[in-house]
Amino acid sequence: MVFLIALIMLSLIIFVHELGHFLAAKFFKIPVSEFAIGMGPQVFSCDTEKTMYSFRAIPIGGYVNIEGMEIDHEVENGFNTKPAYQRFIVLFGGVFMNFLSAFIILLLTFKMVGISEYSSEAIVGKLNTDKVNESLLQIDDKILEINGKKINNWNEISQGLKGFTDKDDITVMVERKGNIESLNLKLTHDKETDRYLLGISPKIETKKVNFVDSLVLAKDSFIRAFKDTLNGFFILFQGKVKMENLSGPVGIIKVVGEMARFGWLPLANLAVMLSINIGILNLLPFPALDGGRIIFVLLELVGIKLNKKWEENLHKGGMFLLLFAIVLISAHDIFKIFLS
Repeated sequence: MVFLIALIMLSLIIFVHELGHFLAAKFFKIPVSEFAIGMGPQVFSCDTEKTMYSFRAIPIGGYVNIEGMEIDHEVENGFNTKPAYQRFIVLFGGVFMNFLSAFIILLLTFKMVGISEYSSEAIVGKLNTDKVNESLLQIDDKILEINGKKINNWNEISQGLKGFTDKDDITVMVERKGNIESLNLKLTHDKETDRYLLGISPKIETKKVNFVDSLVLAKDSFIRAFKDTLNGFFILFQGKVKMENLSGPVGIIKVVGEMARFGWLPLANLAVMLSINIGILNLLPFPALDGGRIIFVLLELVGIKLNKKWEENLHKGGMFLLLFAIVLISAHDIFKIFLS
């Protein structure tokens, strides 16, 4: 079941990407001979007058066969007969749909779930399991006093602990299930912040948001995720990422399967990250990728025309390198799975 969920998610992300190319091509009346989900031998197909829609045996990947992209393939209204700006839109359509779908997932998530915020009340929401007070405090305890000082909100807890160390006894008055109890607690030293803590976290409250607020939140989250992904690619190209930290289709399926166990919300967040990753990956100026083809169209838009046969051979070489990289990383993913 977990494996099936992973395949469905990847297939949907790829479907959305290819749908962007397909819709843009259809809009400019460019012939599309096949819209395929998956790779390898054909399992099922549906022929229409202009396009064949098919499912293929290997449920990873997919493609749209847009007519007239090859040099020796002359067809009426073919891709290469269209103006440069139209070809740019067709090539960018897949990436645009990936980004759009990521934004829509974020928008729906915020609208359905709302936003989570820490409560300002001095109520224990979580106990840190490695701290000394774990067995004394309980979740939902309301802290009333610390060493005789009244506590009205969460921020006053840290104020009440000032001046004390892990060698001091702390007397804390709490309200627990309607009863007032006095607890003798110890503080734990946190090396990262150089502070002495009780080892508790506040309660998390979920607040519903309206559609406009959901739009703003989705926009901010998308920009943040986009920047983080872009930064990740920069780190990768700087050679700072080890081979064991890279994942191909097999590794991604494993991660999706693991996230599926925690419910739909982590799965939705992962779908957003994968959509943005695939979008940015396809925009890279590498031959055979959308970004590599877009570079040549942009050069043409500014009046620089390169030999089409040379460009086609460059894309073929790029495709070979990409397939080799996918096989290499996938083999490494399988090796890691058997070792784990």
